[in-house]
Amino acid sequence: MQKILKYCLVLFFISTLACNKDEEPANALQPVISTVWPLEGNAATIVTIRGKHFSGIRTENTVKFNGVEAVVIEATTGQLQVVSPEDGSTGPITIAVRNMEISGPVFTYSAPSEEYTVKVFAGDVTAGSVDGPATVARFKSPEGVAIDAAGNLIVTDRGNNRIRRITPDGVVSPIAGATTAGFANGPATDARFRLPWRSTVDKAGNIYVADRDNHCIRKIAADGTVSTLAGSGTAGFADGSKDAAMFNQPLDVAVDDAGNVFVADNLNHRIRKITPDGQVSTLAGDGTAGYADGNGTSARLKNPSGLTMDTAGNLLVADRLNHRIRKVSMAGEVSTVAGDGTTGYRDGDAAAARFADPYGITVDSKGNILVADLNNNKVRKLSSGTVSTVAGSGKGFLDGDGAAAQLNQPTDVCTDAAGNIYVADLGNNCIRKISLLK
Repeated sequence: MQKILKYCLVLFFISTLACNKDEEPANALQPVISTVWPLEGNAATIVTIRGKHFSGIRTENTVKFNGVEAVVIEATTGQLQVVSPEDGSTGPITIAVRNMEISGPVFTYSAPSEEYTVKVFAGDVTAGSVDGPATVARFKSPEGVAIDAAGNLIVTDRGNNRIRRITPDGVVSPIAGATTAGFANGPATDARFRLPWRSTVDKAGNIYVADRDNHCIRKIAADGTVSTLAGSGTAGFADGSKDAAMFNQPLDVAVDDAGNVFVADNLNHRIRKITPDGQVSTLAGDGTAGYADGNGTSARLKNPSGLTMDTAGNLLVADRLNHRIRKVSMAGEVSTVAGDGTTGYRDGDAAAARFADPYGITVDSKGNILVADLNNNKVRKLSSGTVSTVAGSGKGFLDGDGAAAQLNQPTDVCTDAAGNIYVADLGNNCIRKISLLK
């Protein structure tokens, strides 16, 4: 009898220990998140969360997107599938299991998608220099586009060393320059440029041109007369009077209502300012290629290539080799608007977004920032702190829906009063028009 009693007691203790061991993991092991995919999407996106120590009972897992509970549709101890909530917002994913909670990576809610259509506005893929109706006109590596008060498109036709005009009804005509490169001021037909890059138009109708390989800024008056606004014609760096000042491959220009002209001075890694009386100064950048926010010469840029004014009177810079969009106040304060500094392609939160050589930039009437993203072959939009893609699926030539259309090294963008976007599609030797489908 005693032996039987001892045997029963041993069995009791063994079973008790086994039960405690079975219960321990459920009570002690905290859930772990290893991967979440995708990390970006809209409401009702199915998101897969992998890890361990989840509950195999679906209702025992509580998953939240920035504090808003999501629906769990499948559950195992190593994987959960959930649906992003309709009223969720960008923020961390959290999981609570058995009264233990863990925070995971940030899920980014994409901006509501807008549908655009892309078509050729003027030119074709064949390089040339032909004026006339847009359907027969030809360009050669068009580099820049700007819009004047009458709705004419000003094209900096780089490969032809000419500045040209496209009327709203699509007729192409010359403004200044000739296909022979050179440096000459005077009447429009006598003037010469050497690889002009971008241009801008002031409220009086004067056109300012970043004449890259002449290392100066040129002015085309309303009557077509060409003059040198600033620059000695020799590559270098010098502030001072307009004749003594030096630039090194200026790529873009912007003008404010007071008539000050700003220059993206590419190889000097600076933003320069030219006053109406011809005095040149440095607004931002210390001349060293690098990345640093700050004031004036304490800031650093790396091959700034695109320049525009925003609705508040600040300069926006396509800081090409920093793969970022920067802002420069009129006091010279430099800050970062978008881009994490790594070349690549990623939409979503502005700080985490990625560009690949952002090259041209403009602001539309609503204050949205549009970027010609050169090596992603896309046009991107920055609105309310979120970056999205307007058009471009890859390198090539294809009209149609924005998401499917193809561009080939877009270098610049501008918009008209109706919100249409015009693109200097350099690799396709044409000007493209992007319209929002209503």
